[in-house]
Amino acid sequence: MRHRINLYWPEFKPEFRWLNVGTMLVVWLLTLLIVVLVTMKLSATVQKQSEALSQAQERTIQVDEDLATAKSQLAERKPSDALSKQLETLNLSVIQKTLLIEELSGQETREQSPFYQAMNGFADVADGSLWLTRFVVHSEGLSVYGKVNDPSALPAWLKRLGNRTYFEEKEFEVIKLSRDINEDGNTNGVLSFELLSEPAKEEAEVLPE
Repeated sequence: MRHRINLYWPEFKPEFRWLNVGTMLVVWLLTLLIVVLVTMKLSATVQKQSEALSQAQERTIQVDEDLATAKSQLAERKPSDALSKQLETLNLSVIQKTLLIEELSGQETREQSPFYQAMNGFADVADGSLWLTRFVVHSEGLSVYGKVNDPSALPAWLKRLGNRTYFEEKEFEVIKLSRDINEDGNTNGVLSFELLSEPAKEEAEVLPE
């Protein structure tokens, strides 16, 4: 025969206690407060993203208008080298800002990716003084390739770029400069540059030419 032995003292026996109305009200108020705070935080984040997207779209509209004006000028007169370079710069600016809008429209977590931050920095300092042909974000570094007509514009552009958040702690350790050569073997005044912050490693994200 099996016997059950109670080893607990009577005073240790669990007792069920019902919460009174006041306690329940406090619990519900705390829960409601937490929900309200979370909702406000999410609303602020969404509003911030919407404002950033709206600003990027406005910049893109302005660039589109400039591009249409440049194309109209090309249609009315014989294209010059300077105007052709301006058109190429505007086309690249449209591509950069379009990619920026696509990034802003994507998932919020992608906003912290190195590629996004680099893209945003390049778009903010774009002024037509030079144009990028491509850039590569490595696991621990960054490579930038482009062209410039006036060599003095490159240091000024790098200085502005260094003021952007993503580039504040980056130093380009290797700088390669070369003159573009025409088919006849003569230089055309355009300077190609390559800026490397670290030796090339496994490529994370690439903007094609």
